[in-house]
Amino acid sequence: MDKDRIKELCDETVKLGATFSRLISTKSIIVEPWVQLKCRFGCSKFGKYKTCPPYTPTYKETQELMNCYENAILIEGQPPAKQFEEMLLRIEHKANFAGFYKAFALNAGPCPLCAECDVDGSCVMPKDARPSMEACGIDVFKTVRNNGFEIKFLEHKNEYVKYFGLLLLE
Repeated sequence: MDKDRIKELCDETVKLGATFSRLISTKSIIVEPWVQLKCRFGCSKFGKYKTCPPYTPTYKETQELMNCYENAILIEGQPPAKQFEEMLLRIEHKANFAGFYKAFALNAGPCPLCAECDVDGSCVMPKDARPSMEACGIDVFKTVRNNGFEIKFLEHKNEYVKYFGLLLLE
């Protein structure tokens, strides 16, 4: 793994609007079956986006995916959601051209690309749509804390929101 190219990618995320990013081991990414239950029984977006369950990989498929990678970049950002997703896609694209041909980004929260998702039809932006970490069964809180980032549950709407994305690299 070329640490210099990865440092350049981390630096580039900040130039593109991230607040912070760090190289992490995929072994520190926690995938649990309960996470998708929170989507199914707690999120009003469940089943309304192709990037949300039940259309996303199961937690078992996500764990298999993590086994295909050794490294990732954990990226902290902030709203608006569409700009955060655009930043993730740009850094994924840059990673591909830097030689990380398996680079794949995981977003934060529901897909912000379309006002309404036609879950019965084809995605109108399949090149740009990415599932979120939680939609794939990743325990974002534990993963973020495992890697030295701060995260907390927001109690009030006016509190500072942090987004976390992941760029899988190999």
